[in-house]
Amino acid sequence: MVFKKELLPNALYIHIPFCARKCSYCDFNSFVSESKTIDLYLHAIEKELCSLKDKYVFKTVFIGGGTPSVLTETQLEKLLSAIIRYIPISEVQEYTVEANPGTLTEDKVRVLKECLVNRISLGVQSFQDKQLKFLGRIHSGADAKNTFALLRKTGFKNINIDLIFGCPEQSRDDWKSDLETAIGLCPEHISAYALTYEEGTLLTKDLRNGVINKLDELVELEMYKTTIDYLTHNGYNHYEISNFAKYGRECLHNLVYWNNMSYIGVGAGAYSFINGVRTSNEKDVIKYVNKVNNGENIKSFDEHLPQDQFASETVVMALRLRQGISNADFYKRFGIKIEDQFGEQINRLRGDGLIAYDNEMLKLTEKGLFIADTVMAEFL
Repeated sequence: MVFKKELLPNALYIHIPFCARKCSYCDFNSFVSESKTIDLYLHAIEKELCSLKDKYVFKTVFIGGGTPSVLTETQLEKLLSAIIRYIPISEVQEYTVEANPGTLTEDKVRVLKECLVNRISLGVQSFQDKQLKFLGRIHSGADAKNTFALLRKTGFKNINIDLIFGCPEQSRDDWKSDLETAIGLCPEHISAYALTYEEGTLLTKDLRNGVINKLDELVELEMYKTTIDYLTHNGYNHYEISNFAKYGRECLHNLVYWNNMSYIGVGAGAYSFINGVRTSNEKDVIKYVNKVNNGENIKSFDEHLPQDQFASETVVMALRLRQGISNADFYKRFGIKIEDQFGEQINRLRGDGLIAYDNEMLKLTEKGLFIADTVMAEFL
């Protein structure tokens, strides 16, 4: 296999690991913390950003968490000003900040707008208070709608809404109601995820202790099918397994991940991926801060992917996209055709009707879409 060198990364992720309260289903590197720790962390973030100055030109910036909107107005302004100081922001096409309706105030929205953020990803999850309580969210359905209206009033024209389906005791009608409410707001993008039970979360603990029971898989599958039918019929392009967008509003930053291209991660626990080399920053916030301040190496993990593994991961990630991956793009990156490495898998999965390989494009069929994890595992 002849590996082709990629361009320098043009996507930047910044991790804010702080929350007002840890949600029951969340396994991300996040926790509740006092303001003093947050201030120390933001100072370290600024130092790490400074180290990137003049090295890269980013087309997308994504600030995630945790809950970036848990920062105070002053802290948020400090973070966003540092980004402007060290990143050529005029080159950035898409600048996203994740926000929680329970922590996003009018003053914070103003700061986001003034500091050139042009896309908000709003963690709604549900518009129904009973579902929000189960998920451990701090906002109400009314808060979500009011926050969306505030963003529109302030001039944000690119807003994503996150929704979750498949909660225990959630009915098809409950989910359809959430979809209808979301459509009524007319966001540019909707991410609709099935609830997952991750190790170490309160949700998984409750499941094992019999406090809750998983929703029936057939009901969850029907919810997913309803999502696809309802959103596509209302003008949203189903461009990725769990993501739907008005045409031209697909998330540019996440497309970098799904195409397995290079990116830079800043902050505690943030990953970077450059030309087949994956690294991770120190996950512990205090250790991360101390290492940055002492000029020490903040990387806690690095992995040089063999070319065949890099190719495998690229196919798996690209299969999340409804358009799949083209043979031309694969050949340009790896110097071989897709069937040269995956011919056996392609023939078997095509025979089962789970993938299509037509016009030099490899992608999931509708049948394959509903068991995507099983299909993707065949390429690893």
